[in-house]
Amino acid sequence: MWETPTPSRAELESRVIRSSIATIDTYTRDLPLYCTMTKEKSAACDEFNFGSYDGGGIIYQRDQYWNKSATLPSDASVLLLGGKLDVLTPPKYAGYLLEALGTSKKELIVFDYAGHDVVFSSGMGNGSDPVLTCGFQLVMSYIKNDGDLQRLNRTCVSEMSPFDFSVPTYELHNLLHTDEAYDGEYKPELGST
Repeated sequence: MWETPTPSRAELESRVIRSSIATIDTYTRDLPLYCTMTKEKSAACDEFNFGSYDGGGIIYQRDQYWNKSATLPSDASVLLLGGKLDVLTPPKYAGYLLEALGTSKKELIVFDYAGHDVVFSSGMGNGSDPVLTCGFQLVMSYIKNDGDLQRLNRTCVSEMSPFDFSVPTYELHNLLHTDEAYDGEYKPELGST
C-alpha cells in the first residue's frame, strides 16, 4: 500500500537510508510512475507534472477495510514461520504480528539458520531431500491437520542439522568445477556438459 499523500522524495530517500536493507532505486523509479498512474495531487507528485493527461487515474478507492487489521474468526488458527538469517523481514516482525493476532490458536516457529523464504531455506542437511525442508514439512502438517496446532508435527525442528558451510559434491563439481569450495583448483572436466 502506498502512503498518501505521498511523502517528498527526500523523505522517502531518508527512510531508505535509515532502513536495514532497501534500494533507493525503488523510490526514484516508482515515485514518478505512481504519480503518473494515480494522478495524485500532492506536493511530491506535483513536481513531476505528469497528471495533466485526459482520463482518470488508476487507483483503487479506499473502503472501510483500508489500513485496518483483519479480525480473525474465533475458530481460525495461524502458523507463522521465521528465519533468524532473514534480513528482509527479520523474525522480530513475525513476533509483533503474533502478538497482534486476535486468537489464542497461534504459533511462531523461528529457525536459527533459515533465510527469507523459510519454507525452502530450512533444509534438514545431512544429504536429505532439499525440497522436503522442515518449513515445508510444517506447512504440510498444518494443512493435513486442518490447522490444528495441537496436532502439528514439529519433530523436524529438533532434527535440524547444525549450520554447515560445506558444499555438496554435486554443486562443487557442477557449479564451481572444483573438489574444494574455498581453495580448490579449477577443473573444467568436473562440470556436467
